[in-house]
Amino acid sequence: MKKAFNTKVDAIGLSIFRMLYSIILFCEIHQLYTFRSIIYDKESFLYKGELDVTFLFVFWFAIVICLFLGLFTRYISILNYIFSVIIFSSASHFEYHVFYAYVGINFLLMFIPISRVLSLDSLMTKVKYTSIGRPFVVNRKVLKINYIALVFVAIGLVYFDSVFHKFSNHLWQKGFGVWLPSSLPMVTWNDTSVLLNQKELMLFLGYLVLAFETVFIFLFWKKKWRIPLMLLGIFFHFGILIAYPIPWFALTFIAVYFLMMPIGFWLKIAQFFKAKRASYTFYYDAECPLCNKVVVIIKHFDVFKTINCATVQGNFQNETALKSYSEEELLINIHGVTNSGKVKVGFWAYVQLLKEMKYTYPLGLLISLPIISNLGQWVYRFVAGNRLTERCTAENCSMPVYTKAVEETDDLLIKGFNQLSITKFFWKFVLIFLLVGQLMYIWFSPFIQNNFPKVGYFNKVVKVPFSVTKDFYKDYFGLTHHDVFIDKHFLNFNHIVKVTFVSDKGKIVNLPLINENGMPSGYNQGVIWRNLSFNVISQKIQQDKIEKGIIPYLIYFMKEENLKINKFKFFIKEVATPKNWEKDYLKKQMAHPWIEVGEVNYDGEVFEFSWNGEMNKIINSESK
Repeated sequence: MKKAFNTKVDAIGLSIFRMLYSIILFCEIHQLYTFRSIIYDKESFLYKGELDVTFLFVFWFAIVICLFLGLFTRYISILNYIFSVIIFSSASHFEYHVFYAYVGINFLLMFIPISRVLSLDSLMTKVKYTSIGRPFVVNRKVLKINYIALVFVAIGLVYFDSVFHKFSNHLWQKGFGVWLPSSLPMVTWNDTSVLLNQKELMLFLGYLVLAFETVFIFLFWKKKWRIPLMLLGIFFHFGILIAYPIPWFALTFIAVYFLMMPIGFWLKIAQFFKAKRASYTFYYDAECPLCNKVVVIIKHFDVFKTINCATVQGNFQNETALKSYSEEELLINIHGVTNSGKVKVGFWAYVQLLKEMKYTYPLGLLISLPIISNLGQWVYRFVAGNRLTERCTAENCSMPVYTKAVEETDDLLIKGFNQLSITKFFWKFVLIFLLVGQLMYIWFSPFIQNNFPKVGYFNKVVKVPFSVTKDFYKDYFGLTHHDVFIDKHFLNFNHIVKVTFVSDKGKIVNLPLINENGMPSGYNQGVIWRNLSFNVISQKIQQDKIEKGIIPYLIYFMKEENLKINKFKFFIKEVATPKNWEKDYLKKQMAHPWIEVGEVNYDGEVFEFSWNGEMNKIINSESK
């Protein structure tokens, strides 16, 4: 642990995580936005209530895009955390477990230097402090604890709490914790029977998960264990991605695991994609402050290193293609030379530069189009206009010069009191604070309460601080019980409901919620799957829950597809939650027949449900 607080490493891994996580978070938010009328309207599609969340989501989209770009990151991460508390921590009927991970991660991102490299913030810093002959180099080194803290909170604490629930669960005790949820059609969206039918494999994976989650929080601090733990964790969550309709859950944890990747791996990847030889030489005036800052921008975006930025002074005479140009001409206008010897001048030098940087080639093509290029040339002439009569130098250029940026080791009034020492103290306090909160949750897990002597005495000590702080920890730091993928969620889950309609061509079509096998389909994933599977179609079939819960989905589907359907039919497939391993269990559940149980008619304003005798039998049997 001392190494984590005293060792410095390159920040590239944090920046890669920032971009991956931003994409995943954007997708999660996009799903909430897409189904906002179902999730947030007081009466779906009829009455929005006092707050129209569309306004919030538009801003949140912009915030996450800025987070991806690393633009104004410190302020953006604060706003992102506030939005995550408002949206994720207030969720109830559409809450699912990854929301807690988002809140915890977004809290930590406010304090982690995730924009030190590969960001617009780092570019602005370099441009701000660069002056003639003194290009500013951003310090890429950060404390290792910035990586470790995210893994500790988002994975370590989650697993450590989870095992205390799994150890008291009979199915996990018998080794079938991986097999059970994957063997129920309404839980999984792919048929993985070829694996599920291997009893020894399922036992091995079940016990391996228990062992992995138990030791992770103790071993991941050590460097030699990180790669094995990372590979195993990615393997497990890739399995979740394949098996269960919660893709953003799986991808979020995979992104966090990438923080355990050796920093050298990312640096080698970056080196691999660099060009062996520059394909374009960009000549600039070494005595021009503006030109020096432009070169900083070019080098920042030249990720493949295809551009060679050379000063006119002392270099142009070695360039055969520029023999016919005088030094004065080259100093007044920007020039670029391709490897084939073609010379580009002014605006067109920048067009060619974009084309040569590979990934910006489409942008180079775009700005070379007639109308856009005319505008571009006008902008270039406007910016460089003063240079046509008098070169911009350090003496006459209006570009401001800034003093040296404050270093993290510079003392603040008191010797030894600097940004680095404050950072170390802060992380020690935060990790202890969060660990204490999670330990209080763990203390009240079934395993501790049922198996430890004198637990009642200690309950009196722990109960008061826990009852006062548990909601605070949950809402603002994402700490909670992690009793996921255990059999209590699936006990008495005996029926699957699907909805069909007749298309304009007379074909019977399933609503994109449950397919013919009884598996989630279409937009039934993430928060939608959570709501449909555990609120609408509850563990005991309830007529009023189905009627109230399914209407928003019917309206959404009709609006989305622009269909004028006035009748939907309901079918139920009977399933059973297993208590022991059984070969081909998933296929047997999928093979159960669908029974028609009723229909709903829609007159444009009111949905009228009518259920037949089969539905009444099911409801009566479920109520016993």
